[in-house]
Amino acid sequence: MIRLEHVCVAHQVLPIEGRVGRTGIDKRPVDGPVEVGPLQLAGDAICDTANHGGRFRAVYVVSDEDAAVVGAELGRTPPAGWLGENLRVSGTSLSQVLIGERWRIGSVEIAFTEPRIPCRTFAAWVAREHGPEAAAGWVKRFTELGRPGGMAEVLVPGTVRAGQPVEVAHRPAHGLTLGEAFAGMPADKAAALLAAYAPEDIQPDMLRRARAAATR
Repeated sequence: MIRLEHVCVAHQVLPIEGRVGRTGIDKRPVDGPVEVGPLQLAGDAICDTANHGGRFRAVYVVSDEDAAVVGAELGRTPPAGWLGENLRVSGTSLSQVLIGERWRIGSVEIAFTEPRIPCRTFAAWVAREHGPEAAAGWVKRFTELGRPGGMAEVLVPGTVRAGQPVEVAHRPAHGLTLGEAFAGMPADKAAALLAAYAPEDIQPDMLRRARAAATR
């Protein structure tokens, strides 16, 4: 059974190296019900609006199982929210979740749109928390772990709270998982994804990559 263990929003906005110069990656668990809107959670902070928030990246989900794999690389299991996630769940690896898979949690329904793509802000956050040695080559190392977690759009806004069960409401037939989309899409599954959805309903980066994979 999949269970929502923690709901996390920005604890503080931090200055950080990079184009935007600040980040809301430092998220912490909160108690009680939290509103989930079409573009983000109430109380969260989205600084880099080009790459976070919005329709296809409104919610970031990480599992305890995937966080443990990342923690083995860091030497410490990341606490809930530390990876920048909004929802920390247990009972599955997000790498096995399908693109377009729908989850119901409380009164909210979300659909997964793409794996999390690591960036320099993430590496700078690791350096800030663990030092430059831990951050050396972090984007490549995180990618090689194959446990990125998943971005999701909000199909039905509402409220969620820690401790609620997660219902898998729909698993698409195309079979393309977040893990496969992260590591490199099989051509047949990329083609099946493109056939299953209208172009405007696929996250733009995913659409570009799926088209490239399908024609390899």
